[in-house]
Amino acid sequence: MPQLRLILLFILCFAAAPVRAQVYKVYGTVRDAETKEKLPFVSIAANEGETGTTTNLEGQFRLSHTKPITSLRFSYVGYTPQLIQPDSTGLVNVYLQPSAARLQEVIVRAGANPAHRIIELATANRERNRPENIQAYIYRTYNKFILTATDPRNLDLSDTAQLTAPKDSAFLKMRKLLEKQHLFLMESVTDFAHLKPNRTKETIIATRVSGLQQPSFGLVAAEARDFSVYADMPIFFGKNYLSPLSPGSIRKYDFILQETVVAGADSVFIISFAPLRGKNFNSLKGLLYINSDGWAVQNIIAESASDDKRGIKLQQQFSKVQDHWFPTELDVEITIPQIEMKGHQPYGRIRTYISNINLSPDLEKSDFGAITLQQTPLANKQPEYIWQQHRPDTLDAFEQRTYTVMDSVGREQKLDRTIRFMEYLITKKLPIGPISLDLNRLLHISTFEGLRLGIGAHTNDQILDWFSVGGYWGYGFKDEKYKYGADAILTLHKSSNLQLQAAFWEDVTEPGGRRLPFREKSLVAELRQPLLPLLDYTTHQHLNLTGRLGRFLQLNTQLQQEERRPTLFTSEDQPQPVYTITEAAAGIRFAYGEQLMQLFNQTMATPGRYPVLWLQYTRGIDGLLDGNYSYNKYDLRVEASLLHRTFGKTSITLASGLVNGDVPFVSLYNGYGSYSDNYEVYAGEGFETMPPYEFFSDKYTALFLQQDLGKRLLRTKYFKPDVVLVTNIGYGNLEKPLSDFILPQVKTMNKGFFESGLMLNNIISSAFSGVGVGVFYRYGAYELPKRNDNLKFKLTATIAF
Repeated sequence: MPQLRLILLFILCFAAAPVRAQVYKVYGTVRDAETKEKLPFVSIAANEGETGTTTNLEGQFRLSHTKPITSLRFSYVGYTPQLIQPDSTGLVNVYLQPSAARLQEVIVRAGANPAHRIIELATANRERNRPENIQAYIYRTYNKFILTATDPRNLDLSDTAQLTAPKDSAFLKMRKLLEKQHLFLMESVTDFAHLKPNRTKETIIATRVSGLQQPSFGLVAAEARDFSVYADMPIFFGKNYLSPLSPGSIRKYDFILQETVVAGADSVFIISFAPLRGKNFNSLKGLLYINSDGWAVQNIIAESASDDKRGIKLQQQFSKVQDHWFPTELDVEITIPQIEMKGHQPYGRIRTYISNINLSPDLEKSDFGAITLQQTPLANKQPEYIWQQHRPDTLDAFEQRTYTVMDSVGREQKLDRTIRFMEYLITKKLPIGPISLDLNRLLHISTFEGLRLGIGAHTNDQILDWFSVGGYWGYGFKDEKYKYGADAILTLHKSSNLQLQAAFWEDVTEPGGRRLPFREKSLVAELRQPLLPLLDYTTHQHLNLTGRLGRFLQLNTQLQQEERRPTLFTSEDQPQPVYTITEAAAGIRFAYGEQLMQLFNQTMATPGRYPVLWLQYTRGIDGLLDGNYSYNKYDLRVEASLLHRTFGKTSITLASGLVNGDVPFVSLYNGYGSYSDNYEVYAGEGFETMPPYEFFSDKYTALFLQQDLGKRLLRTKYFKPDVVLVTNIGYGNLEKPLSDFILPQVKTMNKGFFESGLMLNNIISSAFSGVGVGVFYRYGAYELPKRNDNLKFKLTATIAF
């Protein structure tokens, strides 16, 4: 019997051996041994490199092999590698120990840098690996945004002696809240489609926002998704940076080969990158995981190396899909060091999972319209089982409590109403029942009118969504004049925004100004209007038809009649001249690549990379509607921006106009000056050293150039402004004689007007805005006799996003 028991024991041990050896699948999670944080992109090699994988953004991995898996090697830059033998369960949870040095630092190297060869191969294969070069693809995304906060002081809650002051009590209350829930949570599910070269469409099919019952928006990971390391100057949350895979990057970046992981026939090269010492440019830093299969980027971790105002860290993971490397997971971490909430620093995280990828869908041009992002009507009413189908994992206790608590708070504090109010502020329309107040009519301040108060309103879609009628009234306390107007708008075709409008108003207009269709008023453009010293009192009426033809073309046709009563070049002892003008005009705006989004109950445009063109033809008609003038007028405007790896961003605006025939003085072109003795702010439109009405022309051409060098020239510890060079050139001529009372006061720019300037923007800056200073000098044929009079100093203001 003892022998039998020994034999049975031997058989059991022998039988158990292959059980351990037959592990073909393993899975688990990799964490930091000290912080317990999940580690993304950890390299995992099985059986000394027979096969391998990396962890996802949640630190999770799954690995299958055709042979038994006997060993797993886990390696991550900045951590001590770990070798593990999996057991029969296949579950492997690993805690990596941080090493003493997170990244190698090499000051002097002998011989060739081995990382450069790999970087050159990845750069040479950029075009074949860029997802945007695929003819067509579709996919589905699940997106989650979490806003929470961390304690930058790392106080121990057990030490209550530190928490006795009122500020510390607030800190403790916040700390206890953060132990149970997040501050904010948002989820969305979207469907995305792409057809080369530039047709895209994204539809939000499900959206959920903590605290809101009826959100009019959804989370889309556009910034993280649009970031492409294969582009020369990828945009990274509002700023352009030089890519580590741009041509010549080895002269700008310091690349270090940190590790090579062999996985079967392929190798993954883990390369750190950071700006070379002494190089001053908009740079990134992080890690590149380059796979020898196609020399494609498999993973990237990147953050700004040249911006200490915002902490933004991006992580992208690519997987092989239908024989092409395609992004499958995205992660963005956002911190703003300048902001603190009760002793805690806000911290945001956006996580995106891409699934249902199809790289050969049956897509046609007709599948895409002008709207590239929109939300389905039932997106905010999706049941829980829909969310369960699309979430890669269930919500944890923190996230569930965030929804429960914030939804309760949202109902109590009526957050939906607050969001609606913010949407109205953006559109400058505040609905009160069936009437919407026009907020832009409430208050204006200018040199000519002084303080102007008023009110305006239109009917809204509670009455009719295809017809609106409204009006406004205002009073200028300096010129002591009333202004008022009324209009009616009939929408003929909603998707193309085809509208018929009739309007009448009694107001002020700029003599010699430029009025082009579809030029949205921006903060910069509105800075010039208040400095204009004299304006025309105008009685105006028009009928116009406007709409969108295709994705990028807008068309406007208009018949108008005006009575202009100028205040320029007039005196109280002379009768005020009156010009009665009838015009028919047709104008277009062409913005190739521009995209339209329907969010927050409105349609918003996002600019494209290509120039924007305006063209308009105007015919002055004598004898129609009491018009007294017959002329032809042609207007052109082009705006473009160019990015250069070394010299930064170049902004170009070309404006030109020609009018001939019997043209009134007020329909000529003024010099487009933006200088006033009482207005020391950079206007950003026109000539910064020229008064508004110094020149008049019947034909002109103006070129406005800006070169934004960023922080390339000046970067010290305490002084690192953005350096912007400005040069503006204008030419104009006036062939038709003017009236005697105007002629002595008018000059032309037939000898050419020149000015140049230097702006130091963001001398004082935050994460979102900045203030700087600019100096501009007028020179050439129209240089003023006193040199100091040609030099103008102005304050500049910038917005980061």
